[in-house]
Amino acid sequence: MMNRDTAQLMIEEMKSELEQQKRLLDKRDHEIEELRRRLAEAGLDTDQGPDGMSAGCRNGLDMVYGIISDLEKYTTEEVLFYAAPTLARLMDTRDVAVYMVVNRDYARLFSATSQKARKLGNSIKYSAMEGLYEDLDAGRIFINDTMDAELPLMASGVYAEDEIQVILMFWGIPQQQINQSTANHLTVITTLVQNALLRAKRCMASFRRHNYMEGTNVLNEEAFTALVKTFLTAKAKGLTECTLAEIVMGYQDYAEIASKVACNIRQTDYMGIMDGGRLYILLSNTDIKNAEVVKERLLNLGYQSVLKETLT
Repeated sequence: MMNRDTAQLMIEEMKSELEQQKRLLDKRDHEIEELRRRLAEAGLDTDQGPDGMSAGCRNGLDMVYGIISDLEKYTTEEVLFYAAPTLARLMDTRDVAVYMVVNRDYARLFSATSQKARKLGNSIKYSAMEGLYEDLDAGRIFINDTMDAELPLMASGVYAEDEIQVILMFWGIPQQQINQSTANHLTVITTLVQNALLRAKRCMASFRRHNYMEGTNVLNEEAFTALVKTFLTAKAKGLTECTLAEIVMGYQDYAEIASKVACNIRQTDYMGIMDGGRLYILLSNTDIKNAEVVKERLLNLGYQSVLKETLT
């Protein structure tokens, strides 16, 4: 049974979550009006309707809402994957990457729609990206006016408490469309998807706490299996890379192994039980070739492992 302290902690977490949601909802009405203004500035159509908005602006806003509503059909874990193709559709490009901010300097790739969108790599020091960092830190859309090949053509940030939480990067946009009008359009899109992305990121963070096996940093079999299937489905659709490393446990307990392994994997990787008690590591954004590095690292700790690309 749940003890009183644990129950109280869960209640406090729920209160905090509700307060955060209320603050976001309180801002929503103002944001929608601002979005309407920005869509109008984008000049989609000059014919005014009875509400003072252009027909193109009304249709544009309806279109954006319609596409973004597609995200509602996904589970929380899936949203961060399928946000990338949704954004690609909205920005009319094949090349979109979603980076999750780890701290004030680094962000890690979560999903991408093409190899071009992955060109910066799995981990970036975004604070060192001159121009991009300054714009995002100030809450602005980044526009690559100089066409620097080492930077995306456009980028936007998703924020919570004025801190960057997610970075959205776009390539493959025609040069003539890299302008303030497109930036206004991206502002609209980013604002409308921000709640879904922030909620998904918070839930992914709490996912570990709520599904760890007692006294360990190992996910239980049900939660871990569902997570692995989500990653593998996204991988099959070209949205991410991932590899499973099954640790050969021998006679050791999974909790003992996990405590030694934890410091040798990334924050974005997951350990969990699957297949009736076997210990796995889900290596996110890691293909089987790069997973060999992890396999060698585990061997240096005294653990053999088997790399797998599927559940079969």
